[in-house]
Amino acid sequence: MPGLSLRLLMAAGLSLLLLPLGLVINPELGLGPLVGLWLGGTLLGGWGPTFRVLLWGSGLCALLVAVVVFTPLTRVLAEGLVVNEAPQKADLIVVLGGGMHCGAGELEASSLARLEKGLELWRAGHAPRITLSDTVGEIFGDARCPSLGRVAAQRVQALYGDEGPEILFLPQMRTTRTEALAVAELVQARGWQRVLLVTTPAHSRRAAGAFRRLGLEVLSVNSSEPRFDRALVAPADRLQALTPLTREYLGLLVYRLRGWL
Repeated sequence: MPGLSLRLLMAAGLSLLLLPLGLVINPELGLGPLVGLWLGGTLLGGWGPTFRVLLWGSGLCALLVAVVVFTPLTRVLAEGLVVNEAPQKADLIVVLGGGMHCGAGELEASSLARLEKGLELWRAGHAPRITLSDTVGEIFGDARCPSLGRVAAQRVQALYGDEGPEILFLPQMRTTRTEALAVAELVQARGWQRVLLVTTPAHSRRAAGAFRRLGLEVLSVNSSEPRFDRALVAPADRLQALTPLTREYLGLLVYRLRGWL
């Protein structure tokens, strides 16, 4: 077994593998938590038993990366998350919130893809109105982050002016669950029936399940997937898909445990 100084040096290197794992689980992790994660792993490596745990953990992380890169596992996992249905005439198009670039105050790629699909459905005459999620900044890790829905509405106004769709804001949105609750309340109050639910493919199973759990008649209509090529042929795409797929399967587990699916 290596001495203390050598163990700490090796632990510092092995702990770097914890950083991408942390970002897979939570891409919004800031510099402080990442440094804390690395320092924690390094200090734990100074003790023999925890050093062995760190060593085995690093090996398992390396094995996970190899499986993701060299096997079709990622494609199988991705296909298990998709619920995509043909759109029909409806009362409402629900464009679920995605992500924000808080510093620039701009919609992240998945938000743009969802908004684009929602507007496409509106232009095709499937429904006369859309909902946008008036989010709170804390969900993106920055209380100063502008509302996703308000930024999206500005884009719609710039494109269509007064000729655009009727926009309804879902206030104080934080999660898919709060979006489902707000839409259920809105549909009941207005006497509407069918809803077209627009989100990215990997998010569609959890989203559709959460809305249907509340008794809503929902057709899940997928937007494009801007974060990676859905064919998942290239190793780089498989690695890029790992974060959203991991988060969605964890999300499914949490929603089931809470009775939201």
